[in-house]
Parts: sequence; C-alpha cells; structure tokens
Amino acid sequence: MSENVENFRVPYTKILEILPHPNAERLEYAKVYDFTVIVQKNRFKTGDFVFYIPIDSVLHSKLESILFPEGSKIKLHKSRVKQIKIRGFYSQRMIVSPEEISFIVKPPYESEKDFSKELNISKYEPPIPYFQSSMGGRKLRDKPFENPFFRKFNGVTNIKWMPYIFENEEVVMQEKLHGSHIRFGKAPFVANTFWKKVKKFFGFAPKYECVYGSNNVELTNRSNYTGFYGSDVYGKCIEKFGAFDKIKDGEFVHAELIGPGVQKGYDYGHSEHHLVIFDVRIVQQDGTQRWLNPEESQTFAKERGFDFVPVLYCGLFSRELLKKYTSGPSLYCSKEIREGCVIKSRYKYDVDQNKQAFKSINPLYLETDPSDNH
Repeated sequence: MSENVENFRVPYTKILEILPHPNAERLEYAKVYDFTVIVQKNRFKTGDFVFYIPIDSVLHSKLESILFPEGSKIKLHKSRVKQIKIRGFYSQRMIVSPEEISFIVKPPYESEKDFSKELNISKYEPPIPYFQSSMGGRKLRDKPFENPFFRKFNGVTNIKWMPYIFENEEVVMQEKLHGSHIRFGKAPFVANTFWKKVKKFFGFAPKYECVYGSNNVELTNRSNYTGFYGSDVYGKCIEKFGAFDKIKDGEFVHAELIGPGVQKGYDYGHSEHHLVIFDVRIVQQDGTQRWLNPEESQTFAKERGFDFVPVLYCGLFSRELLKKYTSGPSLYCSKEIREGCVIKSRYKYDVDQNKQAFKSINPLYLETDPSDNH
C-alpha cells in the first residue's frame, strides 16, 4: 500500500513552527504540515513560505548541485531524498527557500501549488522485485484487455500531510504489513478480447469471471502462462488458498502477499507465501461499488477463512494514539519491526462509497528497512 505517483507533490507551503533541536545547539527543526525537517539554526522562522521536498523525491542533477554543492556534509544517494537521523532526531526531509531556486522557478509562487514539474522532481519508483520479473513486471500490463471492474488500489496518503483529518472521529487503526499488494475477485464479465466476444456471441459467456493480479497488473489468462493460474507467485498463492472458492460474485479482495523473498527481511514467520486481507470491495454489474467498513472486512475474512491484518485500535482518534500505534514490533509477527499503521474512518464514506484511509509510517522502519517499498 504505497503512496502512488498521483499523490506525489512538492508544494509551496508555510512553516507552521520552529522548535529547538534537543541535542544540537546549532540546529532546530521546522514543522511543515506534520513533518519535521532539521535545519540550521536561525535560517528559517515560523510563517516563512518554502518548497517542501518529501521523502522519496528524486532531484534533477541541476537542482541537486545547487542544494548539495561540492563540499556539502550531506550527499544524496542516486539523487534520492530519504529520511535521515541527525543527533538522535529524524528529518523528514528538506525545505528550500524561494531565494535558493528563484532562477529555476520565478515568482510569484502560489501557496500550496505543486511545483514538482517546474523543479523537475519526480517520485522514486523502486525496481521490480525478483518475484515479479518472470511476469515482465509493469511492462506486462495491457490495459485495453483488462476487466474494467477490476480496479487497482490507489494507495493511501501519509497522514502527516493532513494531521487533523480524523479529529473527533471514530477510527480503526490496522497494522501496515510490509508485503506486496495482491488482489482478486469475481468481476462482471466483459467481452474485451476476441475469444470473450466469441463466447458471448454463442451464449457461453458467464455473468462473472475470476480475475487476479498484482496492484498494477491484471494477470488473468495471460497467454504466456500455463493454465489459469500460470507460474506467477500471485496466482500460485491464490490457488494454494482456494481463494476463488471462498468469494462470491462481485466481491473483490485486496491483501498483502507476504512470506519468503517478497520483502527482504520480512517473512513474518512464514516458510511459504501467504496472503493477509486488508480491504474488501463489492461491485455491482452497473458499476456501483461499496467498500466494506473495517469491521465488515474483518468479519468477511474470518467467515471466508482468510487471515486479516491485525487491528491495533478502534475508537476515537487522537494524535497521541496514532504515535503509539505507528511504532513498535509487528503484532502479526513480533520479530519484525512494524512498518506502521493504516488509519480508516470507522463509518465515513463519500457519495461513491469510497473509504477514507491514511497511512502513518514508523520512522524506525524507514531507518532500518533494506527495501524501497512503503
């Protein structure tokens, strides 16, 4: 459940607060949204407008040479902005004054506008994991032939961008497992290939069809695979758990694929691949959809014989509780560091029944995790 490219931005925004660094006289930290950025003392003040460059930004070489000139104590690895720890405190990552880059982007600057394109800053995309390489990775996608009801999961935004979003609201906090997104369901049949059109013409087309894949790619009935499930890890795991026998027409399941080799150092105690549900969506033939609320999803998993992500907390939201449940060991497997948590509104949905959910990432996980996926 990573934050997708569509959510990535480099905004021009206001510093909300400047606070002293507890362990360094020459440093202090600025709060931008709810992110903390360590800066040189007296360089910024509360109310200053700055460009905020978030974690996993990739800088253009020209901008990098300006912000990190020769002799700079801090250097980027492959131009990528990451969380760093300075004198015991995390910096989540950098702010830049307009004066530093005014010749690249000329004023005036609109407050809260995204300047990622003007500054030529992109979001880091991790390399395709080895277990997806046999599938051709992202290159395998052939969107016109995918079932349009089999929608990808659009990821969740870091709650630090909107720290007060759940004030005075009932929420559920679930553990965020460090795996690979797997999805499967029974979708309304769509005749978008030659053979499907033939089936429909002769009256052999079913009302619903089984579909599955990673979050980015539908893998159903790929011609370069043997049999329905093929040789990919997603299909094998779904077959192992008899997943399609456990769901009904119009039900779509989103889960984490975990186990050996999925994410380095995070097998969660499994010697074989395993799937753990975190969301369920119901789609009608007319295209209307409904996400099950957290309690309904948990009940769904239990009744159908699936694992469900650990529920850390259920009740009134508070930032203190958010901090508490973001960190610590995994509740699913205590030997692992908790990646973080996902905060979901307990009841709130918009007109199209889309759920409201955000993520909170454990800083210790960001410091110690050897992979690039979060």
